[in-house]
Amino acid sequence: MLQILTRFLTLNVMSEHPAVYWGLAAVWAILVMASISSLRTLPISKGAKVTWFALILLLPLLGLGIYALRCLFLGDWSFFKPFFVPPKTAQKIAPR
Repeated sequence: MLQILTRFLTLNVMSEHPAVYWGLAAVWAILVMASISSLRTLPISKGAKVTWFALILLLPLLGLGIYALRCLFLGDWSFFKPFFVPPKTAQKIAPR
């Protein structure tokens, strides 16, 4: 058990399967493409878009992390409202 725990914590690169790294690279590429396509549709200035593109491409992990937080904070979360309002209350406050 100690050997398994030690191997897990040391993460010897030579003992890992290469498919793991290809999978991580594919996930990273998908995230970059999704964020860039999302950036193209934002209603912001071209200078701000270029800055976001540069941040995502030059500092990938930091840029994607900051962009994900930006999307979470500025997103439209109104579609969650019906899930948190009881049905009887929703009927009482529904416009007629």
